[in-house]
Amino acid sequence: MPTYEIARYKKDRDYFVSKAKELGAEVIVTNAENDDIKQLSQARELFEQGVNVLVITAVNQNTAAEAVREANQKSIKVLAYERLIQNCYLDYYITFDSKAVGQEMAQCVLKIKPEGNYLLLGGDKSDRNAVLVKQGQKEELSSSVLSKKIQIVYDIYVEDWSSENAYQNIKYFLKLFGSAPDVILSSNDGMAEGTAKALSEFGLDGKVLVTGQDAELSACKRIDAGTQIMTVYKPLKKQGEIAAIVAVKMARGEQINEVTTTVFNGRIEVPSILLSPIAVDKSNLKNTIIADGFYKEEEIYNQK
Repeated sequence: MPTYEIARYKKDRDYFVSKAKELGAEVIVTNAENDDIKQLSQARELFEQGVNVLVITAVNQNTAAEAVREANQKSIKVLAYERLIQNCYLDYYITFDSKAVGQEMAQCVLKIKPEGNYLLLGGDKSDRNAVLVKQGQKEELSSSVLSKKIQIVYDIYVEDWSSENAYQNIKYFLKLFGSAPDVILSSNDGMAEGTAKALSEFGLDGKVLVTGQDAELSACKRIDAGTQIMTVYKPLKKQGEIAAIVAVKMARGEQINEVTTTVFNGRIEVPSILLSPIAVDKSNLKNTIIADGFYKEEEIYNQK
C-alpha cells in the first residue's frame, strides 16, 4: 500500500486480505508512507521473503516500474491495484474507470449550476488517474465552455492529492480573485476537505458546489451538512475481493477470466479490470454507501 492517509486504502487492504485468506493465501502487507524509495525497498524485502505475487498501489507510477522489472527477473507476477504502473511488463491492472469518475462529477454539478465559474482541482499529476479524472471532467464541460456558459477560472493539479495543499491553493485563489467560484471540481474527498476548510474561513460554507471521490466518512458527513454536493463511491469490497481472486489465480497459474479491457502503460497493453463508479449525493447516501455496509447510518448522521 502507498499510504493510509487516504482513508480508503485501509478498507482496500482489509477486503483484499480477508478474501485472499479465505482462498487459502498468506498475505504480507506493507505501507510505504507515500515514499517511493521506501516502497521499492519494501518490494525487495517481499521478494526475499518468497512472495508469488506482488499486489501494489504505486506511490509513484513511474518509479514503481523498477519494482516490476525486478519482479519480472524473479518470475514474480505483479498486479497493479488502483494506479497503473508505467513503462514496464505489468501482468494485470485493476481499477475503477477514472475518466467516468470525472464525468460523474461534472454531470452532477452541471445539473445544478449549468452556468458560472468553475475551478478544477486535480490530484497529483504523476498519477495517471488524476489526469483521467480531469479529462472526464473537461469532456463533460466542453460544450458549456465553448458556448461560454461556463468559465474555467483556475485549473491546477495538487501534489500528493494533499488536503493541506488543496487548502492552501483555494485560500490563495480566494485572496487573489476576491470572489468565490460557483463550483470547485475537487477530484477526491481529501482535497474536498481542504477546500471546505478554506471556504469556511471565508464564510462560504455551503455556498460553493464542491465535489469529491472515495466516499470518505468526512465527505459523507459534509454531504449531509450541505458543504459538499457529492462524492464518487467506488465499491471497494468488490475491488478488493476481485483483486484477491485474481492474485490467487496468478499464483496458481490459473486462467484469469475477470479481464474487461487492456490499458496501454507506455510499454504494453496491460490486461485490465475496469470497474464502474457510482455518483452519490444526499438523495442516495442511504441506498448506496449505507446499504452496502460501507458505513453505518449512525456514523454519518451522528452529529445530529
